[in-house]
Amino acid sequence: MSPALIRRSTIGPYRVIDFVGAGGMGAVYRVMHRDTGRVAAAKVLNADAVGSTGLERFRNEARIHQTLVHPNVARMFEYLEVDGLPCLIMEYVDGESLDERLHREGALPVTEAVRIFSALAEGVAYVHKSGVVHRDLKTNNVRIAEDGTVKLLDFGIATSSGGPRLTSTGNVVGTLQSLAPEQLTTGRAEPRSDIWALGIVFYELLTGAVPFSANAPGLLGERILKGIYTAPSALRSAIPRDVDRIVARCLRVRADDRYPDVKALLDDVRRLSIGSPAGMGLGAARLAPAWNLISEPSLLFGKSGEVARRASREWRLVLAAVSAIAMLLFLLVTLQPSPAVDDTDVSDTTQAASGRNDGRNGPTRALLHVTIRVLEGEAAVFRDDVQVGVTPYRLEAPLGTEVSLELRRAGCDNTPLRLRITEGLDAVMESMRRCRPP
Repeated sequence: MSPALIRRSTIGPYRVIDFVGAGGMGAVYRVMHRDTGRVAAAKVLNADAVGSTGLERFRNEARIHQTLVHPNVARMFEYLEVDGLPCLIMEYVDGESLDERLHREGALPVTEAVRIFSALAEGVAYVHKSGVVHRDLKTNNVRIAEDGTVKLLDFGIATSSGGPRLTSTGNVVGTLQSLAPEQLTTGRAEPRSDIWALGIVFYELLTGAVPFSANAPGLLGERILKGIYTAPSALRSAIPRDVDRIVARCLRVRADDRYPDVKALLDDVRRLSIGSPAGMGLGAARLAPAWNLISEPSLLFGKSGEVARRASREWRLVLAAVSAIAMLLFLLVTLQPSPAVDDTDVSDTTQAASGRNDGRNGPTRALLHVTIRVLEGEAAVFRDDVQVGVTPYRLEAPLGTEVSLELRRAGCDNTPLRLRITEGLDAVMESMRRCRPP
């Protein structure tokens, strides 16, 4: 935060009313225009963030934000530079952030969660139609005004078609818990990356928790890349299965498997209030019976498809299918011949099971490739105190081995990284320890 601006009573033609808050790049004040009396929010870039790409990123935010006019997007009024520090003058949204409300109330009633999510999605649909990808959709960047209006804020890392590219290839920007898999693996975002982030927000509204969490950034990144989470209805019985399906399609690992656009997502959300079977209305609390978890395992693991209107005979079809499968299994077990006796030497079997190989039993263990990335920039990769590359770094190691590395970046503490090479591990995301301002 800039000490010079804290002591100021004015910012250009605006009188400072009070200090609202500060982030990594700047501070926000509530201000009033001296002549018109209009109350606004002034976002001021920190003096220590003016260098490097900070100033250009701030100006890019102004270029993008000033073109957006929608009831669910906070309006930008003007761009100023005061004593060499750039300022954005924006609509002041009273009330509280979505993050603050969730901390205060926890999970919201399903009908309220759907109302807020629908309004937010309307704003994002407009943003995408304007050629802009937000890239940082999260509950802290959404405010609920005192009259209930939902407003999307903060286009600090947004990109627009034809705009400048301010992030190097392979670098990752954004909030880790909201990043889509393709952002972790390539550093690039597209409209469907915002759809993933919308799924994260919807999940938080419904459950009061985030779908992906872990004690270490690497483990969190692995869960995101594999799409491992618990479906909302498994945490809260009042959530209809159709809501599970909407969240699940937003959180598909492959971007092409998500909704094609936010309009398609909104179409499914609007169907929630019409044509629902009895007991599936948004206002009806219900238990998720064990049969639902058997007939639709996606309810537990979040891998379901899009919303469809189910006919009343669906459960009978499921029963018929289960009965047919049971009969087939019975026939397979009773009719198959007895297995031949395995006379394989016990020592050889044990050796194969343990993964050890002394050269007599074929080739050595397979080599796997793991891509290592870090948040917010690059890092040098060291092994045994020798630099072996720079992130994004492609590590090659035998299956089942452990590899110890160290990530180094000027201005940050050296960050140790120990990996056990297992099946399915193909990417790791880390954050540097205790980075100091440049």
